[in-house]
Parts: sequence; structure tokens; C-alpha cells
Amino acid sequence: MAKNGFFFKAISCFLCVTLILLTGGFSTTLAGGKEKSLPIGEMVSRGEVKFEAREKVWKDVEPSYFPVFSGVKIKTGKGTATISLATHTQVEMGQNSIISFDQKEQLHLYRGRVDFRISHKKDLSLRVGNLTVIGTPPLQAAQSPAVISPGGEEAIGSLFLHPNGSVTIKSTKGKLSILNQDRKVLTALSPKDSLTIPSAIVEKSAGEKAQPVMMAQVGDEEIAAEPEKYMGLTGKTWGAVGLAALGAVGIIAVAGGGGGDSRPVCP
Repeated sequence: MAKNGFFFKAISCFLCVTLILLTGGFSTTLAGGKEKSLPIGEMVSRGEVKFEAREKVWKDVEPSYFPVFSGVKIKTGKGTATISLATHTQVEMGQNSIISFDQKEQLHLYRGRVDFRISHKKDLSLRVGNLTVIGTPPLQAAQSPAVISPGGEEAIGSLFLHPNGSVTIKSTKGKLSILNQDRKVLTALSPKDSLTIPSAIVEKSAGEKAQPVMMAQVGDEEIAAEPEKYMGLTGKTWGAVGLAALGAVGIIAVAGGGGGDSRPVCP
């Protein structure tokens, strides 16, 4: 009888421990699922602003407060929206724009314009076509290897995707770097600089060789055409030879005409 009681207690303890472990594992999985579904930011909007509830189905957002989730597209019509992701990281959507956050640290611009305030510590990047725009922390000189200057903690600027596919990037504060799909730097912008990149570069695939981006062009320098040559001489030289020949013929003609009358002109 005692053996049966001991066996029963052992089975009961085993089932309790198993249940606790299973419940704990389920709770952990549930917590992980909730963590993945947590919003990455919040949005306050004004006017016509929608989000994509499912593919090609758009619904109005709550103007006063709307949670922003990773992968959800947001579209403005005759309206604007301000999205805050973290401290000192903010994105303002202009009218007729479409964006999404493909990842927590990456914004994708599909249409229109965004004004941004990027914190270097948050490492937010903005993608348009095959290009990526990131804030570049300024470096300061030191005896040890270069360190990030504490005075340049953010970059402020704008990104505008034109209807023809070209992109205008403007830096208001801080430095910006423009990367291609291979994560190679095409060019960089200093504060107060702006640059328009043609659609051919914006849409260029990773396998194609990227051409250098021209920051500014004053004008095309005219190159003098090389004069054409005939029998080793230029046209100008042949003209001079012709004039000399005509002059010689004229002198001979005048001399020959004067040989028939030897009288002096003056009496």
C-alpha cells in the first residue's frame, strides 16, 4: 500500500512539473508574439490619411492617435501626418505620400515627400528605390581614434520622390550619406546642401555599375574642333596659298600688258 502511495505521489509531482514547464513555455511564446506585434511608434494626423488594412484595402486612421506597426503602409491624400518613433526621431509626411516601415529602423518612401529628424543613436535609415539615406555622425579629432562629436546627435532634412522617378535629397542640419543597394556610398551631403538624383540611378539594380553622382555642374566646356586637313595642309593654309597665286597672276598680267607701249606715262 505504501508503495502505491509513493508511486501516486511521484506521478502527481511529475505531472505538476510538466504542467508548469508547459505553461511557462506557452507564456514565453505568447509574450514573444505580443512583442512582435507591439507598435514601433505613434502617429498624429490631420486631413485625409489612411492605412492599408490588407492588400489594396485602405481605411481611415484615427486623427488624434494611431499606433504605427512594422510593415503597414500609410498614405496621405489632402492631409499630413507626424510619426514619432523614439526620442528625437520624427517623420512628417507631406500630402499625396505613401510610406511604410519595412523594419523598425528603416522607412520606405514609395511616393511624395517626407521631412525627417534622425537621431544618430537610433540609426534610422530612409529608403527610396534602390537608394538608402542615413545620417552620418560627425567625427572630431583626438589623440585616440576618431570619436563621434557630441554636438552632432541628429540630422534634419527632407526626401522628395518626383513623379518622373528622380529624388531630391536636402540636408538642413547634420550630414547625410546616400548609399546604393550594395551599401556603398555614392555621395554625401553637408548641412544646407541639396541634391537631385536622376531616376536612372534611383532605379538601378544591384548588378549594374553605379555612375558617380555629379553634385553640381556650372556648364559644359566647349572643346575647339580640330581643323580639317587636305594633303597635309589646313583649309586656312590652302586659302592663303590661293590668294598668293592669284596675286602673282595679276602681277604677271599687268607686266605683260605694259610691254606693248614703251612711252612714259608723263610727258
